[in-house]
Amino acid sequence: MLYKKRNEPLSLLGLQSLINRLSTNHKHYARIEEDLRKRKAGFSGETNFDRHILEFRPTYPIGLLHDLCLIYKGIYFQMDSLLIKPDGIIIFEVKNLAGKITVKAKPTQFIQENKEGRRIIQSPITELERKKILLDGWLNERGMTLPIKGIIGLAYTNELYIEDESSTEISFNQEIPIRLYNIPVEQELLSHSQIREIAHDMANSHQEYNPFPLTKTMGIAPEDIMPGVICPNCQYRGMKWHLKKWNCLECTHFSSDSHHDLLTDWFYLMDNKITNRQFRSFSKIGDRSVAKRLLIKSGLNMKGKRSTSFYTR
Repeated sequence: MLYKKRNEPLSLLGLQSLINRLSTNHKHYARIEEDLRKRKAGFSGETNFDRHILEFRPTYPIGLLHDLCLIYKGIYFQMDSLLIKPDGIIIFEVKNLAGKITVKAKPTQFIQENKEGRRIIQSPITELERKKILLDGWLNERGMTLPIKGIIGLAYTNELYIEDESSTEISFNQEIPIRLYNIPVEQELLSHSQIREIAHDMANSHQEYNPFPLTKTMGIAPEDIMPGVICPNCQYRGMKWHLKKWNCLECTHFSSDSHHDLLTDWFYLMDNKITNRQFRSFSKIGDRSVAKRLLIKSGLNMKGKRSTSFYTR
């Protein structure tokens, strides 16, 4: 049973907002664009895994959780997917890597070779070992000791060359359901109700990393963030509020709620609260009363009174 689905990561959504509001000439634009590309590729690989794991429907009870982030002794650890079985837990580390992949040991290395060249990437084997240790500690805090293993899932059907055998299994995503069917349940350590209880505890303990506001966490100057309501149709930045709707001067598209995305950008990039003055400056609205009405109708919470008032989500 699925106890936690996968959502688009906040970090990916925030980077998309950031790239939309930075000049292409900004000194960090290329770095941010590459980071966004990698995160999109990673999320694509994970959703590819999700589609394939749906084929695993055993006769015994299971608990499946996607994109799970837990805390053990102040340390956050994120697992792409986790499967609870009657005989233990499997952590999945999913990678979306094109080209030839070579796996070496002592020290553990993953080497990727594609048309862009050859590079050594952070070893998912090492990442899995770290997460196994932290998950074991998290379970021990709750009075549980369970076998934990890890499987690396590759979204691409790569040319895979493993020079040294590892205790960590590496499979292509489409092979994982078959592999799971072929792994026998050796000992029933957990009943259906215990699997359900652990899965609910994990889902309720999930702590998604909040990177906002990105101007602070990424060292971007707030004045580098370009204001203006962005047209959802043509991406023109600078829609005008007229006759109770937003009008695009570029493609003539109009809507009544295009400022909602602007407010999302503000909370992702600038601050966790916004004043009437800040909203007017960011949206290029001149009328204070119109700005107040739009803020209230956007479902935000108003706090404070008069000149000290501000709005939060």
